[in-house]
Amino acid sequence: MLQPSVQVTNTNRKSRYHAALFVQICLYLTLALAGCGCADKRVCYEEAQAEWREGDLVLRGGESVESYVVMHKSNSIYSHIGILHYDSLLGEWQVVHAVPKEEEIFYLKTEPLSLFFSPERAQCGAWLRVNCSDSIARGATRYALGKVAARVRFDSQYLLGDTTRLYCTELVWRAYGKYGIDVSGGYRHPVPEVFSQEGECIFPSDVQQSKTTLFIKSLKTKVL
Repeated sequence: MLQPSVQVTNTNRKSRYHAALFVQICLYLTLALAGCGCADKRVCYEEAQAEWREGDLVLRGGESVESYVVMHKSNSIYSHIGILHYDSLLGEWQVVHAVPKEEEIFYLKTEPLSLFFSPERAQCGAWLRVNCSDSIARGATRYALGKVAARVRFDSQYLLGDTTRLYCTELVWRAYGKYGIDVSGGYRHPVPEVFSQEGECIFPSDVQQSKTTLFIKSLKTKVL
């Protein structure tokens, strides 16, 4: 006789959860729309390039709804992270990273800084150095480039247990982890199961606050 009541209770709990989730999504949409005015600013990275080394990390605060979710959950102005690589053939710095929903490309990719920090994608930026030797930093970059060459797909389920797909912070974490450096410092952020079935993931802010971070420097922004 009690079974129907249990079923109703579970249904009510699910309904309340989905209602709360809907409210959260509406909030993030409102924040994202309100932040669209930031597209009249450009992240200025040109002066900082003279200090960069292969394997340094770049962060940005994005303009998408997903970006606002990450920034809200991690209490950070940054939502995305990538690895710097100097392309000697092109004579320019590029970013190796994993990102969804950009130009319908869901594979890991390497792209110019002008795209990574374009006003449509970035409202702010920074660069970060991991406390390690130059050779390890270069090795981390080679690892990331190897994943691009292997056409590894973006992990939209944010599962650290699945090594066949990678999300942005996971790529950085695994690249340096190959050389015994945990750039996350062991930090994990709890997230709803609708975001990741594992209930936790690594955010860019976890790398920021890790003891493996030697320093982080903000990049200037310019009003267009």
